Amino acid sequence: MSEKARKAVHLLALLVPLVSALISKTLVVVVLSVITIVFVLEEILRVEGYSLPFITPFTLKMSRPEERASFMIIRPAYFAIGIILALVLYPSTIAYASICIGVVGDSVAAIVGARIGRRRIVRRKTVEGFAAGLTAAFILASFLVSPFIALLGATGGMVMELLDVPDDNLTMPIVAGALMNLATRL
Repeated sequence: MSEKARKAVHLLALLVPLVSALISKTLVVVVLSVITIVFVLEEILRVEGYSLPFITPFTLKMSRPEERASFMIIRPAYFAIGIILALVLYPSTIAYASICIGVVGDSVAAIVGARIGRRRIVRRKTVEGFAAGLTAAFILASFLVSPFIALLGATGGMVMELLDVPDDNLTMPIVAGALMNLATRL
C-alpha cells in the first residue's frame, strides 16, 4: 500500500461538494450511505473469512498494517460518515467547506508532516504538518465561506486532526462544520 495512493483516494472526496452542488445533495447522501453500508458488510464478511471480489482486495491494499491487524478496517467508514453527517447537518456552503477542511487539512498535514515534520506535538503529529494542513484548509474553505468563518472551521478541524479521537476522518468535518455553522448564527 502506498500512502500516496491512500491520500489520492482521500482527495477524491473533494468531488462530493461539486457533485452535490451540481446534481443533488440528497442523492450524494444516499449513494454514500449505500457505499458505507456495503463497505461495513464487506468488513464483517472479511472478518468471518469471506472475500468479496474487488472490494476486499482494494480495502486490504489501501489499509495500513496496523489497520489490518485490528478487528475491522473502519477508517473508511468513519470518513464516509463524517462527510454524510456534514451534508445532513449543515447548510450547503458550510457542509462543503467542512468537507474540504477535513479532506485537504488531513491530507496536507500528513504529507507535510511525514516529509518535513521535525517538531512533534502529539504522537506522530508535527507542528509543520499542523501548520500546513491549517493553511491549506483555510485557503480552500475561504473560497466557500468568509475568511473568518473559514479560519474558525479550519482551526477546529485541525485540532480534531491532532486529537484523532475516535478518528479525525469522522470528527474533522463535523467539528469544523459545527463551529462555522455556530459562527454564522451569532
